[in-house]
Amino acid sequence: MSSQIARYDFYGYSGRVTPEGRAPRREYYGLAEIADALGLARQLVTVWRRRRSHGIPDPTCELASGPIWRGAEIEPWIDRMRTERSAGDVEPLTPDLALRLARRTLRLLALVLEPNPRPQLLAQAVAAVRDLRPGVEATGPDEPGRLARTVLAATGPATDGGPDAVRRRLVEALPAIAELITTANSGSADEIPPSG
Repeated sequence: MSSQIARYDFYGYSGRVTPEGRAPRREYYGLAEIADALGLARQLVTVWRRRRSHGIPDPTCELASGPIWRGAEIEPWIDRMRTERSAGDVEPLTPDLALRLARRTLRLLALVLEPNPRPQLLAQAVAAVRDLRPGVEATGPDEPGRLARTVLAATGPATDGGPDAVRRRLVEALPAIAELITTANSGSADEIPPSG
């Protein structure tokens, strides 16, 4: 592992990255490897492929475990997607995304406040929050986007302390969560027609 560093997330190993923070080049890629190389959730890449969106190339081969691509064929697309994502295709944070992030984060906080949280439930709650990462990262630098990124960062990888460190960060993020909910509710109130 000389040119690769093992990366650990809240509940264990989550892939390998080079010292520059990128996934290493591979001979073959599956959906999980593409998602890892882009820093996205596997489910999102699966949806892109299913919908044939974002210009994802056809796979080299379909196996029982899923599609695979030769590195030489998919890496140019991965590089293009990285460039497009870093170019700043920003969108405003929608009230729906803000409220989903707040709900999922509060569920995670409720779990880490339990005396003996079940690891499987914690892992599912962390994954549910992290599934929102692409949408949150695509938002602009405005106040709602900043709040959402602050909340998302509180669920990030724990360098030490495991659930205790996440608990502490989530409690510290409670004001940002409250402000995110308030901002989302004020934005969604404008979109709801008055009842008569």
